[in-house]
Amino acid sequence: MFADYFLDQSRQLQGALHERLEKRGVQLPSKQKDVRVYKELYDFFKDHLPGGFSYAVGKIRNRKHLLNKSCDLLIFKKWCKKFFEMTGGYVLADQLHSFITIETDLNTAQVLNHAALTEAVKTMYAADRELDENAIVPVYSVLFSYKSSIPLLSHRVALEDASREKDIPITRETDMIVVMDQGLILKDWENGGVYRGIETGEDTLMWFYILMLEYLDRDGSLGFDPRSYVKMQKEYREY
Repeated sequence: MFADYFLDQSRQLQGALHERLEKRGVQLPSKQKDVRVYKELYDFFKDHLPGGFSYAVGKIRNRKHLLNKSCDLLIFKKWCKKFFEMTGGYVLADQLHSFITIETDLNTAQVLNHAALTEAVKTMYAADRELDENAIVPVYSVLFSYKSSIPLLSHRVALEDASREKDIPITRETDMIVVMDQGLILKDWENGGVYRGIETGEDTLMWFYILMLEYLDRDGSLGFDPRSYVKMQKEYREY
């Protein structure tokens, strides 16, 4: 049931992006990413986020600082209709639950940029919540790409290298990389926070959604176990 549904969703998302890119044609490089080509993915989040969560494209601020960089997708709690008027148009760091960078064809530079963004965002959240450096920051950092010409293993190595070279604390690292129709790279807290690659193939969108839903529902208020609806028995290659 779940597998067929998400396989269909995955095909629709890929087809919609391909069509939009074909219509847009070749464009000169720009400092500002045109996220309009990902409209169908934003619609996917709008239709599949649990009640009580909001999403936006925009910037983050905490009590003392603002992040002068627009994030592709922010998932947060908006306590009233006038939220953005009250905050000056920013998403407040301590109301953030997840943030997602979206790419078309993932490369190493994009992995490194997201790693730096993750450290900045999680540090802002930790400052507002007065968390120490060793505390896990409950803001889910996701790098989502439609495809990757580079193997998943290379992206895992890039994350590990970035953390080592930039001295990024383990609690300020990226949580997940998603490459549709290829696989996932996950931070495995049960094994000390190391990165684990899983080649989930055509099931990637389904497992991304399940993991995201489990994270957003970490208090169990939904009372719903999506894994119980995955009936197929598959073994995925891991590394």
